[in-house]
Amino acid sequence: MSTSQDWIEEDSTDFVEFGDYFVPNRQTQIDTVLSLIPPPDAPVEMLDLCCGPGLLSKGLLEAFPQATVVGLDLSPVMLETARRELSGFGERFAAERFDLGGRSWRSRPVAPAAVVSSLAVHHLDGEQKQALFRDVHRLLRPGGVLVLADLVQPVGARGLALAREGWNTAVRERSLARHQSLTPYEKFHELEWSCYEYPDELDKPSPLPDQLRWLTEAGFDEVDVYWMRAGHAVYGGVKAEGRR
Repeated sequence: MSTSQDWIEEDSTDFVEFGDYFVPNRQTQIDTVLSLIPPPDAPVEMLDLCCGPGLLSKGLLEAFPQATVVGLDLSPVMLETARRELSGFGERFAAERFDLGGRSWRSRPVAPAAVVSSLAVHHLDGEQKQALFRDVHRLLRPGGVLVLADLVQPVGARGLALAREGWNTAVRERSLARHQSLTPYEKFHELEWSCYEYPDELDKPSPLPDQLRWLTEAGFDEVDVYWMRAGHAVYGGVKAEGRR
């Protein structure tokens, strides 16, 4: 999930270790993303932007046997973890180093059937998100989808408080249920992981209404929000058949 030089390898190591506690309803988010991708009837390529340790890529590979998945990330720790965890899929998974905000990766020899990303796009500012949406729309094959699972910015104080407390509650509940202690919850605060409680320059979440508008302006159809909890949302759109 690394996107810029501001993300350090220690962050990657922490996320690999604690991500299952820090991400609310992680499996639900993954399942929701997968459910929004039309099953291909021929071999296709799919891109996982900022693939992290490879959980979403693994979901794609298991759900769509005809797909090859390219996992892209800036972090060597993340890429090495993904390669190791997904080695059983052989040549169906490839890992590439990239910078999400860069442009060179946005031209590929094969138009992907799906572009997905989890907890990465919020590291781009508004203008960068708009450019990303336009470029991904051009990149996708007709009928292809862009689905994001990401942090979004509440538009008011009540929404911000709800997102902050909801995230705390989710991490606390997960810590007690899986670890039988509050150690991961305490680590969550020690690392100041929540941008709603500990804002920093690396996190640039944008309001969801803005992002839905930017997706529409980029040319996507069926733009929608599919799931949301504690400031985390799954949303995206479809490149209509016949679009170029």
